[in-house]
Amino acid sequence: MPPITFDGRSLLIAGRRTTLIGAGCEYAMLPRAEQADRLRQVAQLGCNTVIASCPWFLHEPIAGHFDFEGDLNISEFLADAQSAGLRVILRIGPVIGAPFDGGGLPTWLGDRPEVATRTGTPGFLKLTSSWFRKITAEITDHQADQDGGGPLVGVQIEHGWNCGSKSSADGYLVELVRYARECGVTVPILTANGFWQETEGAIETWSGWDDLFSNLRQVATLQPEKPRFCLLERSPADAFCRAGLKRMAPVSNDLSGRLARVLAAGAQPLIAHGVEGVLPAGAAGCDDFGAIAPNAFAFPLIDGSGGTTDLGREASSILRFARDFGGVLADLDPDDQPMVVDPDDGSDGVVAVPRSGGAGTVVFFFRRGDSSATHVVDRTGRRIPVRFGDTDFTWTLLDADLQGEGRLDYVTGVPLALLSGRMLVVSAPSGESVELSIDDRPFSTSAPRNRQDGSGPVIEQHAGFTIVVLNERQAGTLIEDGDAIVIGGSQVGKDGSVRPFEEMAPIRIDVDGNRTRPETMEIAGRGTRRIKTWLSWEEPDCRKPDHPRSIPVDGDLGLAAIGAGLDHAWFTAATSFSKTTAADQEYRLLGGLRSGDFWLDGRKMNQIAEARISIPAINGPHEIAIFARHAPRTVSGIHSPGDGDRPGSLVAISPLSDVETSRVPIDPIDPFLLRPFIPGAADGERTSGEGLQFTFTHRRKTPVVLEIAAGSAGVILLNDTPIDVFGRMGYRRSFTAAQDEAFKAGGNRFQIVPLEHVTEESVEIKVDLFEAVKEIIGAAEWRLRRWETSPDPRIGDWVPAVAEPKNAPRWLRSEFKIPAARRKQVQSGRLRLEGVTRGRVKMNGIDLGGYALCEPGGRTARGTASIELPVPADAFLGEGPIELLLFDEAGADPSRATVEF
Repeated sequence: MPPITFDGRSLLIAGRRTTLIGAGCEYAMLPRAEQADRLRQVAQLGCNTVIASCPWFLHEPIAGHFDFEGDLNISEFLADAQSAGLRVILRIGPVIGAPFDGGGLPTWLGDRPEVATRTGTPGFLKLTSSWFRKITAEITDHQADQDGGGPLVGVQIEHGWNCGSKSSADGYLVELVRYARECGVTVPILTANGFWQETEGAIETWSGWDDLFSNLRQVATLQPEKPRFCLLERSPADAFCRAGLKRMAPVSNDLSGRLARVLAAGAQPLIAHGVEGVLPAGAAGCDDFGAIAPNAFAFPLIDGSGGTTDLGREASSILRFARDFGGVLADLDPDDQPMVVDPDDGSDGVVAVPRSGGAGTVVFFFRRGDSSATHVVDRTGRRIPVRFGDTDFTWTLLDADLQGEGRLDYVTGVPLALLSGRMLVVSAPSGESVELSIDDRPFSTSAPRNRQDGSGPVIEQHAGFTIVVLNERQAGTLIEDGDAIVIGGSQVGKDGSVRPFEEMAPIRIDVDGNRTRPETMEIAGRGTRRIKTWLSWEEPDCRKPDHPRSIPVDGDLGLAAIGAGLDHAWFTAATSFSKTTAADQEYRLLGGLRSGDFWLDGRKMNQIAEARISIPAINGPHEIAIFARHAPRTVSGIHSPGDGDRPGSLVAISPLSDVETSRVPIDPIDPFLLRPFIPGAADGERTSGEGLQFTFTHRRKTPVVLEIAAGSAGVILLNDTPIDVFGRMGYRRSFTAAQDEAFKAGGNRFQIVPLEHVTEESVEIKVDLFEAVKEIIGAAEWRLRRWETSPDPRIGDWVPAVAEPKNAPRWLRSEFKIPAARRKQVQSGRLRLEGVTRGRVKMNGIDLGGYALCEPGGRTARGTASIELPVPADAFLGEGPIELLLFDEAGADPSRATVEF
């Protein structure tokens, strides 16, 4: 196969211009058994491309141990995409962004502070090159320019690398391009870094949601010889589900209107987060708006059961038009950008945006105000009506190529679809006249009247084409299914059966114009099972240091270090307080553990937050336990002080005494000399000319801890020597004269100086200095009970569950039955849970993923919050009762659990 090339118009695949119309479909969030069906449904929506992320942290959960099986079998996912007629763009990282924990970086990097992530430093590049070798070995045979022509047309490296240092970018992003090429990637390489950097050898993708028309026209001037790809991505505040918050309802025709603006600007739309799925437990990250729920996507086009959402149904018309007439769009002149009124301008009126090329002319219309229709005049003087119906946009074609089988001279309806170069589908308001001409042969008819059952589409033969004219209600249910269309349905199954839309009677029309009534899906027979009886798992008390599975830790270990980077573990220890402690004594975990429950003598005391622990006034011997949970890492892939989920030493602290604080002038410092990647920093940016100074004397051997709160960024100087950069995720570091050469046994001086852009934003820097006055438990004195993915019958038993929650983590188990004949008919199901907190669910051994209805340590009121998890058909197969296994961090009572099938 010839190589894929490109210019300012489009990609050229096998020598043919191609318009990519895509939506996100994350294989890592879907059961393997459901992936092929979801891809088929993406194609039915009108897309020809899917975007998927390759999460490094899931594929390499333990350093050196890779997983490409089951749900993570990327090779089979690519094969399924090709079978569905879809092209694929893969994000291979290292960072892939939201909603993935840590942006996709492995959790075990948190135990390697010497590795500067997202930089061209040798340590990180070595790890990245190993990852690239492994992932490319799985995908390169599926490239579209290989023999046989696979589905893979693009590979994206990195995501959201928002740093202005060109030298850092050249040392990192350019190296990633080189690594990808050396590993056998021959298709175009993409980046999506907000145009902070132009990366040699890559096509930059625009990401955004607002001002699309204006911004995408500007992109043509930034990279004129490359096609414009636009990732339609909402603000993170709106895009993702959050624990305890209800989803917002989508604004009618909002997404489809933005798609029209993207196309009118000459770009190719790729919709982020198109297919609903569930992240594996612990795999959801966090951002500036909090933790992202495992069922992450707030506005999918396809829901968890495989049904098309209202949003998907609205968007499908313009997606299908762009795909089926992609040859016309791909050949439009990228320099044909006439001055027009901004479609987003607030004044009343109708805006026309014409664009022309060798394959025809497309005109997009946008209305502001109450205009319901208007007329335009083409170059021959023909008056063409423009009708908006229920939307604020529409489009038409002039002199347009019909896949090499003819030329559409004009059309007064809305061109919706073109199948196999033989069937042209057009829509217009009920009863309105429709005129068109193909190869100078005119044709006229009227759109069918609205009927409750949706019947009566106009089907005529003209100029060698089957012409199908639909009214707007029929057009809203149009689904392409191979060489036929279906109207009046909401979903077409793998067997060709159709689920009716509302009260409509589905009709299938093939490319020759033959109409048939397809079999309808059986929807009345869906059943439910209410799960009322539960068993609770009991084993020796995990809060005790002498638990039979408890082992001593070997060094300063955390969840990532023990291969439980996305899970939980119990850390326990016996200790003694020689004298009664003060009630206001503060304690810290120097390992930085950011999330967990603190237990004292078997009683839950409080939540661990950012390594802080509260202990009441006590003395004598006591048993301490920590239920450590993986804390979501930022989706930006930026290091946080608590990465690695380590307890470290438990110490009593007190504020460092006799610290003199002042604001002093400091000569500007180049922060990139200390760290190559500084998010938000411009090329050549320096520190401000003024900073905070902390002067003190410390002669004891106890550690001094410097903490800087999240939200700012700058440089740290110790005794006038720049030692480190702190970022917006905060900073924590211990200093002793024995371990730090620059730290003196006596007088010391810290200077904290912000970067220039932080000063301009008036961000306050919050600094704490404290002394670890006493070590309560050493980092290597903990005992560890690792959380297991299912209870081990060798050390415990199932007993009837008590109705009241235990306020402690526990496993629960139940069973339900479905008649054997009915089990084989189940195509999918849903599990609805109420009253639970945070945890994960398995059905018949299949992991349904995680759930989160509250923040860590929070509780939900019964009946006020619920979660629905999709259940694949495989979970219903087999003989005997179906097992439901649930782990809840707070031991909540799941008596309100319902399975729908």
